[in-house]
Amino acid sequence: MTLRRLVLLLPILLLPGCSARDSAVAEDGRERLVGLRADDLRLCAGVPNLTANSAGGEFWTYDRSPPASGVSAPVPVIGGSLSVSAGSTCRVTFQLVDGKVTRIGYSAASDLPMSQNSACAPVVQGCLRLVEQGAVRPE
Repeated sequence: MTLRRLVLLLPILLLPGCSARDSAVAEDGRERLVGLRADDLRLCAGVPNLTANSAGGEFWTYDRSPPASGVSAPVPVIGGSLSVSAGSTCRVTFQLVDGKVTRIGYSAASDLPMSQNSACAPVVQGCLRLVEQGAVRPE
């Protein structure tokens, strides 16, 4: 394989790794953000797109559609081109009871394998960063 082809295929090979990392961040957020106060959640995740109240508590929903990144590289054997897209969408819903996060649910769609919930990472990353810095503490 020539160096040029390798350079063209490298982003295709890296996309699943980045998605897997982001998926792990989302799962980490599901565990480490339970107990976060409502004000701290608003500080790190922003104002939710939707809110709802029920007997189970408050529900804050964040919808994210990050810009898709894609790579197109020629594949000489097939004679066409190979396109890989990392486009995905995510809906994160936080359940709050007595002003604290009790559960986090993800509803995500991804075009890449092994990237379940990867598009949800940006919603929780800021909160995880503040938890790691000690600026906010889940109770």
